[in-house]
Amino acid sequence: MLTRPQAAPLRFIALRLNLPDLAVDARRPGVAEAFRITVKYHDARHPDQVATATKMQAYSAPQLAVHYRRAAENPLILEHTLDLERFRSFMAALKKLGFDKLDDASDIDWYASDLWLVERGASSFHHDIIVAPETAVGAHAELVRLVRDQMHESIRAINS
Repeated sequence: MLTRPQAAPLRFIALRLNLPDLAVDARRPGVAEAFRITVKYHDARHPDQVATATKMQAYSAPQLAVHYRRAAENPLILEHTLDLERFRSFMAALKKLGFDKLDDASDIDWYASDLWLVERGASSFHHDIIVAPETAVGAHAELVRLVRDQMHESIRAINS
C-alpha cells in the first residue's frame, strides 16, 4: 500500500501499539465494516491514541477499542460496546458526506496542529484522510463535527 509521507508518523502510532493496519483488520473473516481514528497531539498534552470500531457481519453490537500510548510499557485500552443504530447512522453519514472520495485537508500546519488520521474499511476497500480538527473547513469540518457528535468515545483525551 502506498502511503503519503505525512501519514507515516500517524501510522507509526498504531504500529507502536501493535495494532494491525485497518485495511488488514477490515479483511478479517466476519468483519462487515471498520472505522479508525488516530489522534496525534502536536504538543504531547495527551497521549497519542488509536480508536478502532469494528462491526461484524452477524447482527451484533459494534465494538470500539481505544488504545492510548503511555510512557508505561503497556498501553491503556478502553473498550466500548456501541449502539448498532448509532454506528449505522454514523457510517451512513460518513458515506453521505462523501468521505470515501475526500482527500487530505489542504493547508495543514504539520508541526503545530493536532492531527487525525481518519480511516474507513470494508472487505477489500480502504480509504483514509488526514485532517487538523481545529482548522478544518468545508467537508473536513463536517467530518470533525460528525466524529465529535456521534463517535465521541473515539476521540476522548486522557491525561497520561
